[in-house]
Amino acid sequence: MATGVSTGAVALVLAVQCAAPDLWHRWSVPVFVAGVVAGIPHGAVDHLVPGWFRQVPAAGRGAAVPLGYAVTAAGAFAVCWWAPAFALCAFLAASAAHFGHGEVRFDALRGTRPAAGGRTLAAAHGTVTTALPLILWPEQVRPVVLLLTPEAEWLLTTTARSVAAVPAGACVLAGCAVALRRARFRQAAELLLLTALFALVPPLAAFGTYFGAWHSVRHIARLLLTDPANAEPLRAGLTGAVLRRFCRQAAAPTAVTLAACAFLYRAGAPDGHAVTAAGVALLAALTVPHLLVVACLDRHEPWGGIGAGGREGEAGPAGGPRNPSGRRTRSRGGR
Repeated sequence: MATGVSTGAVALVLAVQCAAPDLWHRWSVPVFVAGVVAGIPHGAVDHLVPGWFRQVPAAGRGAAVPLGYAVTAAGAFAVCWWAPAFALCAFLAASAAHFGHGEVRFDALRGTRPAAGGRTLAAAHGTVTTALPLILWPEQVRPVVLLLTPEAEWLLTTTARSVAAVPAGACVLAGCAVALRRARFRQAAELLLLTALFALVPPLAAFGTYFGAWHSVRHIARLLLTDPANAEPLRAGLTGAVLRRFCRQAAAPTAVTLAACAFLYRAGAPDGHAVTAAGVALLAALTVPHLLVVACLDRHEPWGGIGAGGREGEAGPAGGPRNPSGRRTRSRGGR
């Protein structure tokens, strides 16, 4: 389902771009805002993730994790305020790593365990989603960069873009080559689809589509499969009940985040660039605690497993028992 929604949304945006090339130029900011709003819920249950793996005592889950998350996000926002150029560069690098690694982990849910080429594929996806807009769309990106911090305008100079273009192109080609060599045709096709999105569609519309309809949807799929409380309902095919439960869990944090975004927008100039800058600043602030939570998820989530936070011996997706680390064990007589 997550694969169909994400690839379908990107394919639709590309089809519209081919049929009406000017449409996304006029609607870039609304699409970006819609993408940010649609993508916020994918991090709205971050405060619950440590509890799935018993990283936080039950008595402290109600306040300690949300408080720590809020303090970390506030600290990151302060860095964005006091050192915006450094924060922007760090945000781009962290986003590239996060988006790329997320693609590799999501592909594992479809039964493809990463091998030696996993890092190459992650680097390729990260390059497409973060470096390509800066390299190919400097004039469209420039107003946002200048609004955030004029000191980072050097990222859009001809020299910087030319220097970055060669390794970026090589990285994408290497990712496609690795996927094809390992017969991961779907992964190669998705990488090319995203490359087309960020190369052909104006950057704000492209990122809004990717963040809201691709990355967030796929990360939510990971969360649904990892939450131990969803193991039995998913095995019973109760996908709708699982989705409704996630919506209830994510509702309050999403509302708080949207209220913060609205406050940041009203504090700035009432124009399209102001709301874009507010959205980028909010994403940057939330990225730091989100990366910490995803690192916890990566550490404990078994590749392709369901209910990773479950108890010892709980069945995995293929029915095999798991050891305390969450990995399925093999019987001595089996292959």
